Amino acid sequence: MRNKVVRDNKKKFTFIDLFAGIGGFHLALNDLGGKCVFVNEFDDNARKTYEHYFLQKDPDLFLDKFREPYFWKSIKDITLSDTNQPVAVWYKQIRKIIPRFDILCAGFPCQPFSRIGQKRGFNDDRGTLFGDIERIIYARQPKVVFLENVRNIIAHDEGRTFASILDRLDKAGYYVNKERDDSWNIFKASEFGLPTARSRFYLVAFRKKTFGAGKFKFPKPTTPEGTTLRKFFKDEKWPDRVGRTIRVGGRGSPVYPIGNGKWFIDRRSWDTYILENKKHILTVEEAKIMMGFPKGFRFPDTVTSNQSFKQLGNSVAVNVIRAIGKEIIKLL
Repeated sequence: MRNKVVRDNKKKFTFIDLFAGIGGFHLALNDLGGKCVFVNEFDDNARKTYEHYFLQKDPDLFLDKFREPYFWKSIKDITLSDTNQPVAVWYKQIRKIIPRFDILCAGFPCQPFSRIGQKRGFNDDRGTLFGDIERIIYARQPKVVFLENVRNIIAHDEGRTFASILDRLDKAGYYVNKERDDSWNIFKASEFGLPTARSRFYLVAFRKKTFGAGKFKFPKPTTPEGTTLRKFFKDEKWPDRVGRTIRVGGRGSPVYPIGNGKWFIDRRSWDTYILENKKHILTVEEAKIMMGFPKGFRFPDTVTSNQSFKQLGNSVAVNVIRAIGKEIIKLL
């Protein structure tokens, strides 16, 4: 039985963690004094990792016997978006399950908009999950919407996908602007102290008529020159270059010596580097800290190494989320 935990009423703000993965948003905003009041992640292995860590770090999040089962269900079980229920029904359902909060965080599925995938966007079932975010926004009217996705979402479908997102947020009552650095930006993780390229799209929308609407600006990169593997690991054996983006696919791509101290590295390989003229495959521990997760973050024994890499490949870069979060809470 879980012991009852006294709730911390000194937290500066509250947030929910949708499509939570292994908790990159949670880590960053918790560090800034935020309190997570609801989480949703459907993938079973990601759920195991999330709960394994946050059950100890933020145990009172898991005490609600009514809400906790919804943490691990499809978001559509909460929003009823795959039913024909009228607005009043799904509106009431969302408000019953998700408590009030200040910031909606969502690294919603990126495959529909990725340059690597089929780029079907809103025609892909995963792309329509933005509609579930939209329903939660309407039902709960948070002060801020904070989204992350692949950078290609800007250009997808000749810009129509991005225009649709901005239009829908505007109609929901949120300040958005198509100009970069106002409501959205693209950052590399290497610009914020992490040795991996990982270029991603970020959007921050304040509710209209709140203090932050129209005032928010994204942070300036802390390491605009890019963080190299050598600088990050403080070891001369690492190459003095920014590491490749940690991603789900690509493991096992060809890497082999071709003579004269040179190596062939397949362009799909993201996890293999040549250190002291020897092949080195990233460990889970190395990949974890490259994404900004703390050394104390552990994957459960029931999650395999391949699953751990997949989860990291699907995660957000914690340092970037934290830097953007700092600018958000200045205006809450």
